Amino acid sequence: MSESKIRRKSKPYPFTLATATGSCTILPFTDMAGGMLRIGTTNTAAARIDLYVCENTTGPFVQLYDKDGSTVKVTLSASTAVSRAYQLPDEAFGAQYLMFVSGTTASTGVSGVVTFKG
Repeated sequence: MSESKIRRKSKPYPFTLATATGSCTILPFTDMAGGMLRIGTTNTAAARIDLYVCENTTGPFVQLYDKDGSTVKVTLSASTAVSRAYQLPDEAFGAQYLMFVSGTTASTGVSGVVTFKG
């Protein structure tokens, strides 16, 4: 009997962090179930990446909250020497389109790549 194989598609997307949603990259998350983001080196004062969502690309994008009313974010481990990789929060699962918004000006202009998995 042959083994079952789970085939999942994946797709990488580059992005650049900004504090204003109008300057952020719109990332398609349709047909995806999760992912991982990798960002370059950051200022040690960089604290977090906030997740914004929308059902279309025209907006408005709104900040994502969890079931308890807390903002959904990726807490950054500050580093000026190496890049870091972070798991995408589970709360993003239902989103159609995502934006990663810099939580502080300390990470504005930092580039990264997110790989979404289906």
